[in-house]
Amino acid sequence: MTVQYGREYSNPMSPRRAGGDKRAEVLNHVVEVLTERGYDRTRFTDVAKVAGVAVSTLQFYFGSRDDMLVEALHFSCAREVERLAAIEPDAPPWERLVALVEHSLDPRDEGFWRVLHEFWYASMHDEELRAHSEKLQRDWSRPFADAITRGAETGDFKIGDVGNMVTLVVGITDGLMLPQVLKHKYYDVDGLRKLTLDVLAKALGVR
Repeated sequence: MTVQYGREYSNPMSPRRAGGDKRAEVLNHVVEVLTERGYDRTRFTDVAKVAGVAVSTLQFYFGSRDDMLVEALHFSCAREVERLAAIEPDAPPWERLVALVEHSLDPRDEGFWRVLHEFWYASMHDEELRAHSEKLQRDWSRPFADAITRGAETGDFKIGDVGNMVTLVVGITDGLMLPQVLKHKYYDVDGLRKLTLDVLAKALGVR
């Protein structure tokens, strides 16, 4: 167990082994319920009903409700990071970064973003969750960091601080997903995608 800011959480990177394959199936259901009900309103009973298991089973797998939700968030994030890492891994740095940005702004796959926004909301009111949110953000940023670091090393990108550039790129994609998740009618998917890539090309010195 790890203790952070006075509250005890199971380490999401070293989850209990209870449940095996069934545990992963249940985590998928936790993510599903979290997407529909939100962080604050997701209860053991909601997940138990959707997953077809007893509340006691969930308590055995995860311990507390917060542990269950935090593990589900890490589970969902790890799955998305794997998807990102598999996108054009051998492509030139700019081509890979373009592919990563386009994937991140794809309005057809907003489930992960809805979950992440729920977690950010909860983290604003909870110091312990805030620590987990930073870990999630670092994991999510890794494929972007790999592409930008390689571009800086090869000279394709002309930048000063790689870390700041990664934060900028991820911050842009994070921010642009909010109006998509909220279904704002003014949001121009294609126009914003093109503008984002134009801005990044200038910021990175891509010709």
